[in-house]
Amino acid sequence: MQQIHAQESSADVLITTGKRSIKRVLVSVFCKEGLETLADAFKKCGTQVVSTGSTAAKLQELGVKVTEVSDITGFPESLDGRVKTLDPHIHAGILADMSNPDHVKQLKELNIEPFDAVVVNLYPFVNTVMSGGSEAQIIEKIDIGGPSMVRAAAKNHKSVAVITDHADYNILAQRVLSGEGFSLEEREYLAHKAFEHTASYDAAICQWTSEVWSIPESMKTKSEEDANSVDKTSEDLIIPTDYTRTWKLNRKLRYGENPHQQAGLYLDPLHKGGLAQAELLGGKPMSYNNYVDADAAWRAVWDFAPQIAVAVCKHNNPCGLAIGATAAIAHKKAHACDPVSAYGGVIACNSTVTLEMAESVRPIFTEVIVAPDYEPEALELLRTKKKNLRILKVANPPVLGLQVHPIDGGALVQSADKIDDFGDNPQNWTLVSGEAADTDTLRDLEFAWRSLRCVKSNAILLAHDNATVGIGMGQVNRVDSCHLAVERANTLADGVERARGAVAASDAFFPFADGPQILIDAGVRAIVQPGGSIRDEEVFEAARAAGVTMYTTGTRHFFH
Repeated sequence: MQQIHAQESSADVLITTGKRSIKRVLVSVFCKEGLETLADAFKKCGTQVVSTGSTAAKLQELGVKVTEVSDITGFPESLDGRVKTLDPHIHAGILADMSNPDHVKQLKELNIEPFDAVVVNLYPFVNTVMSGGSEAQIIEKIDIGGPSMVRAAAKNHKSVAVITDHADYNILAQRVLSGEGFSLEEREYLAHKAFEHTASYDAAICQWTSEVWSIPESMKTKSEEDANSVDKTSEDLIIPTDYTRTWKLNRKLRYGENPHQQAGLYLDPLHKGGLAQAELLGGKPMSYNNYVDADAAWRAVWDFAPQIAVAVCKHNNPCGLAIGATAAIAHKKAHACDPVSAYGGVIACNSTVTLEMAESVRPIFTEVIVAPDYEPEALELLRTKKKNLRILKVANPPVLGLQVHPIDGGALVQSADKIDDFGDNPQNWTLVSGEAADTDTLRDLEFAWRSLRCVKSNAILLAHDNATVGIGMGQVNRVDSCHLAVERANTLADGVERARGAVAASDAFFPFADGPQILIDAGVRAIVQPGGSIRDEEVFEAARAAGVTMYTTGTRHFFH
């Protein structure tokens, strides 16, 4: 491709798709950061600068000679600034393909000059939402002219360089000063960044509107399509027809699940105070696996709020979970479930970490501890005595929205599994065997049932005194999970048979009686499970024969 070393700022100069020197620039930015860099280059090179409102005022303050957009359009900014750049005199100058002789001719006939570069950033929509702006204030920060200019320049990247990131101001200034401009390859990349920028912007708007503007009853209509269509009668369209979200890279991680995998931490721009935005109070930076385990532990403890709960997680599974009168008691009970697996684990607490809890954690090798707050003495101890411990402070409980699981060629989206179904309330359970549980037993059964939500399927969990004592997780059949739960309960506590007298919970029904028989033989006193197997009666009969209390919930909690 031919390289253009110089270009007159007029519409009668035909250019190719090679490098273009930058003689005429349109600048319209809300955030003025970095404009000094551009101003210096513009002044030295005598660049023609067209600008709007406050941007023009800032550039003039920096000594740049500026032509106001209104002088080009012949029309003043109007409607409180809603209309200023939406004009053919601006957009024709951006969209003209200067390698097309007919476009060049039309610009000359229309007395419109082309732009070589467009510098734009958008109204702070996300910042307005996150600062608690009113709906009217938020709507006013939905940019119209800005995205239009950005998209126009990006579409016409063959002729125009588009800058949306102030981090690119330095290179733009260099190319203005050198007279070289950008190559086609560089303009393509800048156009990609611009489309990414507007897509992210629109996705944030879409996310906000989906949360504040739900479908009215008057527009809920039954789908007339076949059974495979999207159910238009779903409450408030929880599963949207188009699932549009954006996440912004916060930082690159050293690696992903394994050292050969790349990874990064992305943030939801319309969410604050979550685990991803956690404040690191001490220790090394978080890794990919640290975040995965911390997220599992953090959500697990909030299943029990407002009771104080502590979870110890490893490889996205709990190896101990307990409720206690204090954080220290809850931690000791959770740790006691499986002290071996707790080595190198993640600890989460849904209340302030006290000095007593910190003393309990101190002798245990732990990768991460996460909590809403720390007593000053507790934080000091953890920082000084466990220097490699990652200490996270998370402002808010987890927000359980839609969950996305990528698959080849698409993604699966579902609402989060919460402990809020009809069958999660013990008052709605059905007694199918034995005597009704006494208060203490029912309390442990409810604890075991709630704890199951965070255990990978197939899951069997044994509990006593509001603490896990044996967990069988992630097995490919329920019998193995039963064996594992009993084995871990009876071999990880110095020979004490903790299964005897414990209660058990299963995340899904027992397909045969062999699973519950393992639990019964181990001395479990009560079992809660969803029910629903075609062999339910065989399962119930095994419990009845042993005099074991069994409840069914009608609800399951698979976690794959």
